[in-house]
Amino acid sequence: MDLPNGWETSLDFQTRFINDLQLYNGSYSSVGITKKINKTIELQSDYRLALVQKGTYHRISFGGEATKEIDRFKLGFRLLIQNQLQDFEDELKENQKEGYWRARFETNYAPTDRIDLYISTEPIIKFGETRAIDNWRNTAGIKIKVANSTKLNLFYIYRLDYAKATYDRLFQVIGANIEYSLRLKKRNK
Repeated sequence: MDLPNGWETSLDFQTRFINDLQLYNGSYSSVGITKKINKTIELQSDYRLALVQKGTYHRISFGGEATKEIDRFKLGFRLLIQNQLQDFEDELKENQKEGYWRARFETNYAPTDRIDLYISTEPIIKFGETRAIDNWRNTAGIKIKVANSTKLNLFYIYRLDYAKATYDRLFQVIGANIEYSLRLKKRNK
């Protein structure tokens, strides 16, 4: 399906359980927009609403991604600026707003038209912090096309978190989400 002027929008919904799947942590709804500049580069923007145990978070990001396809492989490099705002007061934080730089390196392999395997690594750098890296995400997953414009994404995340000065944390996430992309056809004149 052809897109008008390279525009695309996407919807994403996730539900998260923590503590060995014993505790519901909340839901995340995202809407994104991309604009393809040429065969290699696209601009991206995204809004996410998180309704989690602690409260409500709003996250906005903007950036770009460069990709190169070689046979069934696709190599990608993405840079994002992300701003997160929480709608509740946290006495342990002096500021309820946080900004980050995110840089992701990703490799995808598509053995068939319906299956996409991927791995990525992504250092996340918080604005104004003394530590160079706030946390680091390593992800491996498989996306399976289940219908037109709809994919099931099964993934594993190994995330090292350096956000606290008193300790380092490690998050291991096994997850699944549905990705739906709306693509509009060009109008015939």
